[in-house]
Formats: sequence, C-alpha cells, structure tokens
Amino acid sequence: MISNNKDRVQGISVLSRIIQNDLKRNVKPYGLNENNYFFIFFVNDHPGATQDELTRTMFLDHSTITRAVSKLIALGYLERRPDEKDKRVGHLYLTKQGEALHRPLYEATKHAEEMAFGNLTSEERKIIQSLLLKSALSHEREKEKNGSKYKNV
Repeated sequence: MISNNKDRVQGISVLSRIIQNDLKRNVKPYGLNENNYFFIFFVNDHPGATQDELTRTMFLDHSTITRAVSKLIALGYLERRPDEKDKRVGHLYLTKQGEALHRPLYEATKHAEEMAFGNLTSEERKIIQSLLLKSALSHEREKEKNGSKYKNV
C-alpha cells in the first residue's frame, strides 16, 4: 500500500515536471515563466478581477500574486485600474499586448498537455481532467474548512 502511494505521487511529480519544463521553454520568449503565464488566461476570462480574487482562485499566497501581477504590469501585459468606490482596490485587465498573448499561450499549454497526455485517448483525458479537478476542489474545501498546515498550500 505504501508503495502504491509513493508511486502515484512520483508519477504525478514526473508529469508535473514534464509539463512545467515544456511550459517554461515555450513561454520564456514572452518574458513569462511556467507559473505566471496562467494569470493571462485568468484575467482574460475574468476582466476586472482583483488580486484577492486571484489569491482565492489560484492556490497561491498574496505575496506571490503581488509579485506576479507587478511583473506582468511591467511587461505591459496587464493594467491595474482603481475601483470607483474604493481606490485601495485595483481591477486587472489585459492590455493589447496581453490580449495578443492569449493564442500563443494557449498553443503552449496545448503542447504541454500533448507532452504529458499524448498517449491517452480522448475519453482517458476527460477522466483524468475530471479526477484532477475533483482532487483540487476537495483540497480547496479542506483548506477553507480547516486552514492549511502547510505554508503556501
């Protein structure tokens, strides 16, 4: 039983490295890395999102979100607009440069998915997507219920 747990974790770790390395290579030309590219997708799907919304959604701590957003603003991909009622709150929007990145980043994630799951059938991919989402949502519910005993998790 212990061996099976170890093997599952090791398998997930290997797949994670495959995906991260492929993403790193394909997003680097845009000044991005394997961690901050996803913010472009999130803000594209949620124009006007706040950093607090990013923190709640992305399994990252506030300081990591702040650094990533600052870098994306400096690169010219995001802009922060103050809230009309509360000037302390900033809403994030893609710039024209950020909008232009959406397609190449989509292609990069598609390539990374092929690297990791290319040998799976369409049905197997749907199953693994469902299971990964189920696991992530379960983790998030537990974290909200009990707080996390692990830093940045």
